[in-house]
Amino acid sequence: MSDLRVVATIPTDPAAAEAVRAGLADLLAATLEEEGCLGYEVYESAAQPGVYVTIESWRSQEDLDAHVATPHVARAFETLGGVLTGEVAIHPLTPVG
Repeated sequence: MSDLRVVATIPTDPAAAEAVRAGLADLLAATLEEEGCLGYEVYESAAQPGVYVTIESWRSQEDLDAHVATPHVARAFETLGGVLTGEVAIHPLTPVG
């Protein structure tokens, strides 16, 4: 079975960049320690400041579900909650071809 790839977009207020980057850096470090995490990267959009993108690779759907329930994800949402400018969109990916 192949791994699960996920992209998430996180729209935030660009004025809160320092707090957002700190919160996402903490999330990144903790997530990379998770057993089912095969890869986790965080970027800010160069085309749309304040929009952050995670590119994730998980061993299984169960590992992704466990990730969402971790304390570090809850902390990230606490940090981001007041500065989100829209919905966080999570996109599990299916290969084409």
